[in-house]
Amino acid sequence: MARVRGRMAIGMNPEAIVDWSPAWTFIDVFRASRPWISQLFNTQTFSVTYDPAQAPLLDLDGRGNVRSLQSFRVNGVPMRQYASTLIFRDTGTAGAYPGGIYRAEWDGAGEVRFSFDAQLLSSGVTASGRRFALLQVTPSSNGILVTIESTEPSNPVRDINLWMPDYQGQSFSGKRWQPGASFSPFHPLYLERLAPFKTLRFMAMQETNSSDIVTWNDRRPVDAVRQSSGAEGTPSQPLVNGMSVEYMVQLANDLDADPWFNMPHQADDNFVRNFATYVRQNLEPGRRVYVEWANELWNFGYGFEASQWVADQVRAQGLSSNPDGQWIVTGQQAARDMRIWSEVFSGVTDKQLVRVAAGWAAVDYVSDVIAANMDSAFDAIAIAPYITPTDAQRASYSAATTVDRVLADTRINIEESLRWTRNHRALADAWSARLGRPIELLAYEGGPHLDGRNQPYQPAFLAAVKDPRIGSIYADYLRGLDAAGLDLYLDFQFTSQQADNAFGDFGKLHRMDQPLETVYSYNVLRAAADGSLWGPELQLEPRTLASLEGAAGTSTVLNLTIRRSGELTGVVSVNWAVIGSGSNPANAADFAGGVLPSGRESFQSGESSRTIAITIAGDNSVELDESFRVQLSNPVGATLSSSAAEASATIINDDLPVITLAIVPASVSEDGSANLIYTFTRTGPTTNALTVNYSVAGTATLGTDYTGIATTGTPKSLPFAAGSATATVTVDPRSDTSIETDETVVLTLVSGAGYAIGTRATATGTITNDDLPVINVAVSPASVNEDGSANLIYTFTRSGPTTNALTVNYNVGGTAILGTDYTG
Repeated sequence: MARVRGRMAIGMNPEAIVDWSPAWTFIDVFRASRPWISQLFNTQTFSVTYDPAQAPLLDLDGRGNVRSLQSFRVNGVPMRQYASTLIFRDTGTAGAYPGGIYRAEWDGAGEVRFSFDAQLLSSGVTASGRRFALLQVTPSSNGILVTIESTEPSNPVRDINLWMPDYQGQSFSGKRWQPGASFSPFHPLYLERLAPFKTLRFMAMQETNSSDIVTWNDRRPVDAVRQSSGAEGTPSQPLVNGMSVEYMVQLANDLDADPWFNMPHQADDNFVRNFATYVRQNLEPGRRVYVEWANELWNFGYGFEASQWVADQVRAQGLSSNPDGQWIVTGQQAARDMRIWSEVFSGVTDKQLVRVAAGWAAVDYVSDVIAANMDSAFDAIAIAPYITPTDAQRASYSAATTVDRVLADTRINIEESLRWTRNHRALADAWSARLGRPIELLAYEGGPHLDGRNQPYQPAFLAAVKDPRIGSIYADYLRGLDAAGLDLYLDFQFTSQQADNAFGDFGKLHRMDQPLETVYSYNVLRAAADGSLWGPELQLEPRTLASLEGAAGTSTVLNLTIRRSGELTGVVSVNWAVIGSGSNPANAADFAGGVLPSGRESFQSGESSRTIAITIAGDNSVELDESFRVQLSNPVGATLSSSAAEASATIINDDLPVITLAIVPASVSEDGSANLIYTFTRTGPTTNALTVNYSVAGTATLGTDYTGIATTGTPKSLPFAAGSATATVTVDPRSDTSIETDETVVLTLVSGAGYAIGTRATATGTITNDDLPVINVAVSPASVNEDGSANLIYTFTRSGPTTNALTVNYNVGGTAILGTDYTG
C-alpha cells in the first residue's frame, strides 16, 4: 500500500530515574533516590563502612521501606546498622539542581539524619502525627544524603517524602501523589521542557536493558518509596524493575503524549496482560500506544541482558547452527507479547495500538527476519540510525584530533544513516504490500553517537556534543531522515550527566534550567517538533571577510547580512555571536567595548534581510593576524542554513612585525660535526621582504674558531624573503688541536627599519673543546730532612679545559717505605 504521511514526527527518550541524573523529574525528589545502602556504624571509632561484606542486608518491606535495623557485636565491639540513600549525587555539573528550602516528612519513630548538601533548619511533628524536617540545601556535586540511624520495629520510619523548593509561586510540600490525584507528581520545569515531544519512549525509565521483572509481583509498586533502580540496584535492593506503569501513564497524560512501552524480556504473559490492561483503562483517549519487546536484541554490549537471554533460548531450542537463530527467537518472543496486547486492545476505539518490530539499522536483512517471525503481529518497523565517525575514521584519531575533525566526519556519515533508512523504508513498504495495510517506519533512537571509548580522542568527542555547529549537523540529519521516509523519530536522550565517560554524552540538557541558547541540539529538535525546521532558512553573507585593525583610538566596522530565504511571512529571530577561532583567535579586547559582540536579530513579516555591524578596535600592538567566526544560533520561526550559518573573518595586523631570536642546538663540538643554527622569527606581517640587523660577540673568534658569518660590516644584516616568517644564520665550528676552554658565539638583534625587537633578542651558542687537558706534576721543595720539620709537596697541574671535575691516577715508587719512612 502507498504510504500517506506528513512531516516526520519528533519524540524523545527520557532518562532513567537515577539519583545522578540532572533531571528534576519529581516534585518529591525522594522518588528518584538511590536504592537503600546498608551501612555499618562502629560505636567505638565512629567509623562507617558501606562494604557489603561487612554491612548486613537491610530488612525491607515490599514497598522499599526499612522495617528494622540490626545491632550486634563484632569482636566485642558494639555495631549498629544504618540505612542511607543519595539524591542528586554527581549530576555532572555541580549545583545542577535547585537550592533552597526542602521539606521532608515521614511516618514512624526513629532517627533520620540529612547531610552533605542539606543542613537541618528545624524539625517537629505535623498535626497528623508525621515527623518533618526543614532543610537548607546548597547544591554541589555531593547531593543530599538521607540516613536512617535508628527505627522502631513496631513503628518503623517509613514513607519518606522530600519536596523540592517552591517554583514560580508553586508550593509542593505535602503533595503525596497517587493515581487520580488532582496534581502532577512531575516538576513543572521537567514537564515544560519535555512538552515539545509528543511521543515518549520509556525504555530507559523501565530499566529495560537490565530488567529483572518476570511476574506481576516483580513490578514497581506505584506507592513504593522510590521509582529508581539503577542498572544493578544495591545489595539490599537488587531487583531492577524501573518506573511503575502508573507514573508512566500519568506522564503521558500530563503532556498529551503518546507512550512507547518496552516489555521486559523475561516478563510472563500475566505481567504483559496486566500492564496492557492498565494502559488501556487509564491512558487518556486519542492516544497512540507503541509497544516494543525488550531493546536492541542485536546488541551484545555491556548491560544489554536481553540479547544474552535470547542467545540462551537459541541454544535451548537447538537453533545454534542456524545463522538466523537470534533473529528468529527475537521475532517469536516479540510476537507473543504483541498478541497479548492485541487481545487487550481488541475493540478499543479511543486509542490506537502500534506494535513495533524493532530491527537493526545497519542490517535490514536482520530487521526483515525479525518481522517475518512476528506472525504479522506488527504495525511498524523501528531502527536506530545514529550518526558517528566510523571505525575507519577513528583509526587515524589521536589525542591531537580536533573538534572540527570530529564534527566534519559526523556530518559526512549522515549519508550512511540515510542509506540505512531508505533501505528500511523499502522494507516497510514491501511489508505494507504483503500485509495489505500500512507499515510505518520509526526511529526508536537516534542522534549523534559520539562515544569516546576511553580513547585519547575522547575529549574532542565530548566537546563536539556542546559545539554550536552540532545544531546545524542535527538539522541536516533530521531533514534527511524525513526525506528518506521516516514517520517518527525519537531522540536519545532528554537529559544526562555532563561527564567524561567512554559511552558518550547523549543528553540534550545537562541541567533542567540550562539556558536555551546553549542547547543547540535540543533547539533543533524543538524546531522539528513544532514544524519550523521545515520552514524559512537563515544564512550569513558574505561567508569570509577581513579588515585592517587600525591604530589605537580608531575603529573599523565590518557589516554582515543575515538573509532569510523561503517563506517571508511571520516573525523570525536568531542569535548571532562572535567567537574567536584559529591558531591566533581574536578576543574581547579586539572589539569595541572590550566584549565579544553578540546579539539577537528579529525579522518582521516580509523582511528578507538584517544587517549586523561588528566594530573592531584598533591598537598599536605588534601581533599576528587574528581570526574569528560570526555564528548564528537558536533560530525561532526558521532554520539555519547547513552551509552558511557562520562566516569567518580576519583582523589584519597593521603594526610592525616583531623579531625574536633562538638557537637550536645551543652547543656543538669544535670538531665541526654539527653547526650552531640561529633562527630569526618575525611575528606579524610577513608579506614583504625585510632585512634585520644583528651583532656578533662572544669568546670565540670569527675566522679562527668558526665561519659562516661575514667578517666585514657592523652590524651584520640578515634578509627575510617575502612571505617567510623565519631566516637563519649558521655558525660552522673549525676544528683545532689547541687545548682551550669552551668558547661562545653570541648573536644579538640590533634595531633597524621596518621591524621591532621582541623579548628574545639574544642567543648564545657554545663551541665545546674536544682536546684533552695535559697533566703535569712537580715537587717543591725537592728535598727535606727526615726529622719531619718540612713536607714534600707534589703539585698536579692541568693545562686546557678546567670546566669539568677530573680524577687523575698516579703511582708511588722510590726507596722510602710508605708507612715506615713517611705517611700522607
